[in-house]
Amino acid sequence: MRVHGLASLVTGLSLVVVACQGGGEARIPVDSTEYYRTQVQNLATISSEKDSLLRDLTETTRLITDVSMELATIQGPSPTNAPVVGGEGMTTDARAEVLTKVRQLTTRVRRSEARLASTRRRLDSLATTSDSLQSTLAVYAATISDLEAMVQSQKTTIQTLTDQVSSLMAQNVRLAQEKAVLEDTVSAITERENEVYYIVGTKNELKTKGIITEEGGTRFLLFTRTGETLTPARVLDPEQFTLADLRTLAEVALPRNNKDYRIVSKQDLAYAEADQMKKNNKFRGGALRILNPESFWEPSKFLIIVEN
Repeated sequence: MRVHGLASLVTGLSLVVVACQGGGEARIPVDSTEYYRTQVQNLATISSEKDSLLRDLTETTRLITDVSMELATIQGPSPTNAPVVGGEGMTTDARAEVLTKVRQLTTRVRRSEARLASTRRRLDSLATTSDSLQSTLAVYAATISDLEAMVQSQKTTIQTLTDQVSSLMAQNVRLAQEKAVLEDTVSAITERENEVYYIVGTKNELKTKGIITEEGGTRFLLFTRTGETLTPARVLDPEQFTLADLRTLAEVALPRNNKDYRIVSKQDLAYAEADQMKKNNKFRGGALRILNPESFWEPSKFLIIVEN
């Protein structure tokens, strides 16, 4: 009922009061007109609050729908057999934005709930013997009940949104962890694939360390052996070598630039150079420079250089 309708009700009630007083047998106290006026004013206030609450709750419902659609867009399709790819999922900025909106919705609903409770208390405090006022009170009470049901529905929906955001947050954490593990794995594999080992020493030093062996050859007299071939040991201990990265190792330093050196491992000197390149794959200088790392290290990760 609108305010002007309530005002008409007050006027009618006033006439009833006057008529009863004129009949000499007043069944309604003299101050009843003021009493009903106050009641009608309270109802007018409740009516205004009811309409305002309805507008607020309607707007809240629209906002909830918008957030739900936004959340659905962010989530996107999620087939159970889809591969996990690093970086997919809800971004940090999008998550923060949705969280902010959900919190704002929660605040709006709590405010509406408080206003509804206040309006309900005001409505319950009104007591009247007027059939017209009782009818109006009943209509308003039903409307308030509908609004309360709307608030409860909105609270349930917001809780669902909160759960969805929490689920996305957990999914983001899981994806971030999986991505980190994947990156660590790829990095570790890359590092391992590019690991190379080298050592430079005299024949005796390398034999003592178990890095090279002598094969073949002919014994001459008692203490002399000729024609033997130096080869890498069947099992090499990486701890005996210097570890390097083939992507950054440009050269291998040679201890003495006045000595001849040769490679006894499987690397090809065609992909390296030194200051002096001699016959029989011997070389001399301050370092062995690697010209083509990929090709040079392809036959073996272990480079063994013997000083003659």
